[in-house]
Amino acid sequence: MTREEVKRLIETYGKAWETQDLELITTIFTDDATYHDPREPENSGIDAIKEYWMRKVVGEQKDIHFNLRNLWIDGTTVIAEWDANFIDTKRSLKIAMSEVAIFEMRDGLFSSLREYYKTVKTPL
Repeated sequence: MTREEVKRLIETYGKAWETQDLELITTIFTDDATYHDPREPENSGIDAIKEYWMRKVVGEQKDIHFNLRNLWIDGTTVIAEWDANFIDTKRSLKIAMSEVAIFEMRDGLFSSLREYYKTVKTPL
């Protein structure tokens, strides 16, 4: 895949997050993809990813803003760096997040995602 094609997938990820669009997020992952948030059990398969997003993104976040900072591609491995801000509705916190995500690609889609992030939490 070209850099522009990969960038569009990452931008789709950001748009899905900002709009909390469960259908859109499923368009960028393979059916058997894995999604690893370091603070959660690993999610395997598109249904598990969708369920995770329903619980965490739709169920606990609002006012989400995503900004892609950097993107690196090495073969089928993609590393993306971004900043995000959102309201954690479950804990009544404003979250400022800096993240590095490592994606593996297959057939033009993401087959795995591993997230590594730092957050700054401010009470509302």
